Amino acid sequence: MNIAVIARTLKGIPNDGISRFTFEVVKRLTQYYPSHNFVLVFDKTPDKNLIFPENTKSVLLSPATRHPLHWYFWHEFRLPRLLRNLHADLLLSPDGIIPLRSDIPAISVIHDINFYHRPKDVPVHLRLYYRHFFMKFARKARRIVTVSRFCKDDIASFLQVNPGKIDVAYNGVSEYFTPAEKSVSDNFRMTLTGGVPYFLFVSNFSPRKNIPGVIKAYNKFRLMTGRRVKLVLTGGRLFLNRETDNHIKSSPWRDDILLPGPFKHEDLQSLYSSALALVFVPWFEGFGIPAAEAMRCGTPVILSNTTSLPEIGGDGALFADPGNIDEICDAMIRISEDPVLRTSLSARGIRQSEKFTWDNTAKAVWDSICKAAKPEAGA
Repeated sequence: MNIAVIARTLKGIPNDGISRFTFEVVKRLTQYYPSHNFVLVFDKTPDKNLIFPENTKSVLLSPATRHPLHWYFWHEFRLPRLLRNLHADLLLSPDGIIPLRSDIPAISVIHDINFYHRPKDVPVHLRLYYRHFFMKFARKARRIVTVSRFCKDDIASFLQVNPGKIDVAYNGVSEYFTPAEKSVSDNFRMTLTGGVPYFLFVSNFSPRKNIPGVIKAYNKFRLMTGRRVKLVLTGGRLFLNRETDNHIKSSPWRDDILLPGPFKHEDLQSLYSSALALVFVPWFEGFGIPAAEAMRCGTPVILSNTTSLPEIGGDGALFADPGNIDEICDAMIRISEDPVLRTSLSARGIRQSEKFTWDNTAKAVWDSICKAAKPEAGA
């Protein structure tokens, strides 16, 4: 097969969930299926450190897509002609956007549809584009890939598509996520917090991640226990962060709330391993890569009891209602005061997270490609 891949989200250093999915899956597909040809279609010059095998070539298709109007022009007017010239048998879109004016069978990877459920969390221009087009993409696609059973059911119900054409490819955990040696964790903690234990949040900052809820639970934890435990909020800032900023400024323990910014992905292993627990209680989550990564490092996790996270955490996590500060605080207290519970969560979390590997993800995507290649796949 000649398989075209929209590579707009393919980066040499992935910085979010979609770019991580794209990088890990494309790397494996091109290596594991050498008898097939892959064409990576970029909208800007690819990173120099992206190296692929001989069955792969890159094509630069201008213009760069920085705005929904650019997205529309690129996908609907530039891409269909290129696909015809490439004699593509199939198109894979890791960010879900596919050309509606092309007859090439397409697989749309829809990671979640949070923009339907929480539209005010997304800037207006993005919200309008997503809400108008993603139902069209879902119906046009030969197959849909998503990252959890929760998302499969959500997409089928909300976008009104046949669940039989939706395949689940769970996100994975990179191989370097393992529990760190105690000496390594102690040294890292000393550097980050002066040796003080810390609760951890990892993700991009956006309203749906519920960072204000984490801060309020942390404030209550400090008030109720008197324990000096710091709170580390790490990740890239996106948009609409004023509420989070206000909660940090007004916290009586604001000097113990640290914002070190984004970490290199491989450095997250030490960050997770050195934490008392990951507190990850978003309002909506399609998968929750930080939860799986932290569990693989043996770090106890506190997760939302909603959307995909009960599916991802399994029996390896404590769960709390993201809107119930008391529940989140109680989980923090239990983990901080009960070493037996911490040890149990660590072991169960490692075992649960072993279900999620990027090899498994790539295999599931390949299975979807094979289904899409069959004429009856869209039935």
